[in-house]
Amino acid sequence: MADEPLMLGAVPLLVVDDGGLVSATGVRRTFHPARTLAKPVMEADRPVEGGRVYIYGSVIFDPKQKRLRMWYGTPKPSKVLYATSSDGLEWTKPAVGLFSDDNSFRNNIVHHGHSPSVLRDEFEMDPEKRYKMLRAGGDGAGYVAYSADGIRWTDYSSEPVFTCPGGDTMTLAQNPRTGEYLAYHKNLTEIRGIKRRTVWLTRSRDLMHWDVPQLVFVPDEKDEDWTTPNSKQRADVYVMSVFPHASGFVGMPSIFRIETTRPPGELTPGQAGDDGPIDIQLVTSADGVSWARTEPRVNMIPRGAHGDFDRGALLGVSNTPVNVGDRTWVYYTALTTSHGAPIPLKRISIGRAEWRLHGFASLDAEGAGEVETKPVRFLHRRLVINTDASEGEVRVELRDLSGKTLPGYSFADSKPVSIDATRCVVRWKTDDIPIGQPLTIAVKMRSARLFSLWSAEE
Repeated sequence: MADEPLMLGAVPLLVVDDGGLVSATGVRRTFHPARTLAKPVMEADRPVEGGRVYIYGSVIFDPKQKRLRMWYGTPKPSKVLYATSSDGLEWTKPAVGLFSDDNSFRNNIVHHGHSPSVLRDEFEMDPEKRYKMLRAGGDGAGYVAYSADGIRWTDYSSEPVFTCPGGDTMTLAQNPRTGEYLAYHKNLTEIRGIKRRTVWLTRSRDLMHWDVPQLVFVPDEKDEDWTTPNSKQRADVYVMSVFPHASGFVGMPSIFRIETTRPPGELTPGQAGDDGPIDIQLVTSADGVSWARTEPRVNMIPRGAHGDFDRGALLGVSNTPVNVGDRTWVYYTALTTSHGAPIPLKRISIGRAEWRLHGFASLDAEGAGEVETKPVRFLHRRLVINTDASEGEVRVELRDLSGKTLPGYSFADSKPVSIDATRCVVRWKTDDIPIGQPLTIAVKMRSARLFSLWSAEE
């Protein structure tokens, strides 16, 4: 699998790491923090939500309905709630009438469980199972369900499909090449002599039979360079959402700086003992198992940048980014206070972070630069690049596996790109790209940025 060409289709090749490249000269990688909003996009405004809402959950754009669909959560005992939006800002919470709450069916409950993680499964041949959900039960047990419409759900089994004590938060991802399901979940693990929250992974081909969970991501010593010697301060990883791209995976772990741990006798009802801020960073992986830290360690979603609803901690993000137009959105759970503040002082709502399309990172050439991808196999006949060449120029060349330029697809044949465009179709004398044979893509840049590449129909 490692030597096979990358499949370049609707799933883009991001430049978050060198996993999809064979060479890069004259460029440097820049990580871009998101822009956030002054107000949350969703707050708890009805009794069924229990005073708090969490996006330990999912937001998916439905191209047929031309709207966004959200599955979100509530405090324990947890419910899976459903909402829709046409713009990603104003959300409707429909009364779906499936479950009773406080003697009424006029609510938006679609299931029960904590940390609901939903995928629209394009590998699934049975339309009755188009949507898949992973959610947490008691003591870290994982449960799975399927649905035709994302509203009416059927459990695969009443029994958990895997258990991981301490894993009350979990996120579901899918390998875009194989269809394999990846469940990332929290567990308590002793690291450097201290028991702490870490990220574990279990994998499945059918959602019913799962591999033995394995430890895949832990806080390292650099995460604790702020701590006081001989104190109980430490860093944990609260949860991690994982997004696939053409050459691997992007992870957004929640790095929890535990500054204070209060004894149970000092806690008010509902208050957590571990206290401190939580920030969202970015990590990368070729296989979803071995993860590399990005440097510098940028907080990808700034806390409290424009208001106070997200000033204290960001518990986690949705398991799916939303790519609409020329923007990428990631929804996140925001706290007004640090993690361990008392309730009701602590308020929890849902915010939205925004990037340029696929804009987590870019390769930047201040002067002349060039990058070449690993072998790719095009699924469509048009190559699309996401670039800002408004102050320079970008040209693209296709090469065979021996390194020879394909006739008609040289830098000289390439129509220069000198604009800022998230979806720029590359033009040569002949635009149709050969489908079937593996090729490499060389991008020559001058005073320009490159964010991503993918293939599409016209």
